[in-house]
Amino acid sequence: MKRASNERGIALLVAILGLLVAGSLISAFVVLGVLENRMASNTRRVGQAFSTAEHGLSQTVGNWDTNGWNQLAVNDSVAVSGTTPGGTGSYAGFVRRLNNELFVVDLNATDGAGGARQRLGTLVKLRPIAMDIKAALTTRGQTRVGGSAEINGIDTDPLGWSGCPPDSSLAGIRLPSAGDLQLVGGCSDASCIDGAPAVDPDASINDSTFFDYGDMDWDALVGMANKILPPGTYTGVQPSYNGLECNTPDPKNWGDPITPMSDCGSYMPIIYISGDGNINGNYGQGMLLVEGDLAVQGGFQFFGIVIVKGSLKTTGTGGHFNGAVLAANVDLDQNTVLGDALVQYSQCATKRVLNAAAPGSLLRSRAWFHAY
Repeated sequence: MKRASNERGIALLVAILGLLVAGSLISAFVVLGVLENRMASNTRRVGQAFSTAEHGLSQTVGNWDTNGWNQLAVNDSVAVSGTTPGGTGSYAGFVRRLNNELFVVDLNATDGAGGARQRLGTLVKLRPIAMDIKAALTTRGQTRVGGSAEINGIDTDPLGWSGCPPDSSLAGIRLPSAGDLQLVGGCSDASCIDGAPAVDPDASINDSTFFDYGDMDWDALVGMANKILPPGTYTGVQPSYNGLECNTPDPKNWGDPITPMSDCGSYMPIIYISGDGNINGNYGQGMLLVEGDLAVQGGFQFFGIVIVKGSLKTTGTGGHFNGAVLAANVDLDQNTVLGDALVQYSQCATKRVLNAAAPGSLLRSRAWFHAY
C-alpha cells in the first residue's frame, strides 16, 4: 500500500482542537465563576435577611408595648413590622400570647432586594417589676392616722374584679418604728388599723424599700411612664372613650377600675407627676408615681400602686386606695391619713398592675429559633 507523504493540514487540525479545548476550559471557569458569584450573593442576601430578622426580634422585644401586648388575651395576637435603619431589609410578623407569662414573636424578614427570606421566632417572658410590698401602707416618717380613716392589710378584691386568686394578708401599716405612728380622734385606740399584724415596725426600711425594684430603680420606672404630668391640681380624673374605644391619650384618663370589662378596664397606665400633686375626684387605676407630695380629697379612688416620694395627705372625704401605698416621706414631713380615707391592700390590684407594666425579656435558655 502506498503511504501519503503530505501532512501539511495536521497542524491546523491540532490548532483547532487546542482552541476548542482551551475555549471549553475558559467557558467552564466562567460558568464556575458566575455560579460562585451567585452563591456568594445568595449567601450574602440570606445573611442580610437573617440579620434583619434578628434586628426585628431585638426591636420588638426592646420596645415591648406594655399597654397593648400585656393586655392581650391568651392566643390573641398583634401584627408587627419594620425595616432596618439603612433600609437593607424589612420584617413583618406577629406577637402572640401563649399564657399569662409567655409570648411568641414570629417574624418573616427579607433582604433589601427581596431575594432572600428568613423566618425567626423567639419566646418572650414577662418580667414583673419587683416591689417591696409588705403592707397596705408603708411609710418612712411620722405617720398620723385619725378621723374615720381605715388602713386594712387584709387582702380584699376590688368590687367587680374577677379571676383574683386568694393571697395572704399583709400588715396594715409598716414603718421604721411604732413610735412614728400617731393615732388621733376616732382611731386613738388603733381600731381603724387591721392587718397581719396591724402595725409592723421594721427598722430595715430604707431608700431601697421605695426606690429599688429588683434590677430597676425609680428613674427607670419613671422612664416607663405612659402619662407625664406637671405639678398641680387635677380634678375629674376618670375614663374617657372614643365610641367604645378607650381614649388613652386623654391625660385625665387613668383607666376604668369601676367597669373592668370595658375597653378602659384593662388600661393600667403608669402616671408620673413631676412635683406636688393635688387630686380631687374621681377614679383611676395603674401605678401613680409622685415626685413631691400628694394630697387627695373629693373621694378620689385609685386601684393599684401609689409611690409618693414626699408625703401623703388625705383630707375631707379623703381618698380610697385599693392595692398598696408607699409614701417615702424623704423630707420627714408628716404623713396624714384623715377624713374617711381608706387604704385597702389588694394583691389582685397590685399584681395586675405589675404584670401590666412588666417589660418583656428573652428566655435565657435560647434567644431565638428558626421557624419554617
